Amino acid sequence: MERFNIRKILKQFGELVRAEWGTFWYATLGAVLMSFSIVALVVPYRFAGAGLSGIALLTRYVFDISPAWVIAGGNVLLLAWGWRVLSPRFVLWTLYVSLLASGAVAFFEFFSYPLLANTFLAALLAGVCSGIGMGLVFRVGGSTGGTDVLVAAARKRWGVDVGMFSFYINTAILFLSWFAVDLEQLLMGGVLLYVESVTIDSVMKSFDRRKQVTVITSKMDEVKRYIIEEMEKGATIVRGEGAYTGTERPMIMVVLNRRQAMELKLFTVSLDPNAFIIMADVAEVVGEGFKHWKNL
Repeated sequence: MERFNIRKILKQFGELVRAEWGTFWYATLGAVLMSFSIVALVVPYRFAGAGLSGIALLTRYVFDISPAWVIAGGNVLLLAWGWRVLSPRFVLWTLYVSLLASGAVAFFEFFSYPLLANTFLAALLAGVCSGIGMGLVFRVGGSTGGTDVLVAAARKRWGVDVGMFSFYINTAILFLSWFAVDLEQLLMGGVLLYVESVTIDSVMKSFDRRKQVTVITSKMDEVKRYIIEEMEKGATIVRGEGAYTGTERPMIMVVLNRRQAMELKLFTVSLDPNAFIIMADVAEVVGEGFKHWKNL
């Protein structure tokens, strides 16, 4: 248990924060948003939940125990069980997010919040709010704990199928809520989880979304010079051949953000109105000038 020495944990976490300052802020904001969603948008309507948060909600509905205690205690126990097979980075960020979320839940419980007459709208809002929070944590390689810890450890210990294992656990917890909430609240919990998952995907993709631009033009040298010198971007020349004419038709391919893609399009068309331009959405780019592989 030497690894769980408090002083050593704090030292390791301090070094991690200095090395990943951006991760710290995203994880902090994400944890606070998730906590606010639980207290202000889930508990007042008695929506069902999944994962460790679902268990925390059940204890709140049945025994009137604050979710803060279950989230903190549950994650500490899960991390203590799986720390031998989990990476130090995963353990430290998960511990930070779970403890911060627990403290934020306890803080938000001091306030009262207006209730929406439309519970469906409340479920949508809760899913969006918690999804944004979880998405911010996930996009920097963090974890919200709970079943994430259980699944990650089980995969490394026994090689279980991650997707199915997580699905079975969350489904069991969701339907266990039927003993504490009525059918409508159970279904609203399902709506909340669906919106949450869609929002998580949107948040993670929106930060890394780019445009892949492929240009075929007779003014290749000018376009290449504009990309490298004016836009200060790298590009790739792809040697192609016209299927009908059989002549060589080189293409230049570059990945840009949306504004830069439009600038390149306008510049190319101003030089060559007959240029052929392909613009495709790219969900994620890993490499120099974009996301580093360590952030995967």
